[in-house]
Amino acid sequence: MGEFGKRKGGGRRSAARTSLPLIAVITTLRDSRSAVLADVSETGARLRGRDLPPEHEDLFIAVEGLSVFGTVAWADGDERGVSFDAPLHAEDEALLRKQMVHAQGLPLELKAAFDDWAQGFAR
Repeated sequence: MGEFGKRKGGGRRSAARTSLPLIAVITTLRDSRSAVLADVSETGARLRGRDLPPEHEDLFIAVEGLSVFGTVAWADGDERGVSFDAPLHAEDEALLRKQMVHAQGLPLELKAAFDDWAQGFAR
């Protein structure tokens, strides 16, 4: 799995992770698709979804008003580990946590449909 989630020196992950079932829009040079943002830290994220980009693919992630560039660090079935080009700011991670609280109780399918509509994919 390489260096995803590790800081200099290897060993245990130094960035705390937050479990988040949020819908993200993943964009590459070839296409765009939705995925579930399974967890996130300041240095990367784990995504779940069908037909996600392969390892080493550059991508753009848009989720809940936040946009970040990254690279697929590892691929395992329908999951991908993404290493961000630049670490997230603490405020951005806090924003994702807040949005998760607002999304609780809303079925993921309905949330995904709304996100697709808001992003312009379903009109």
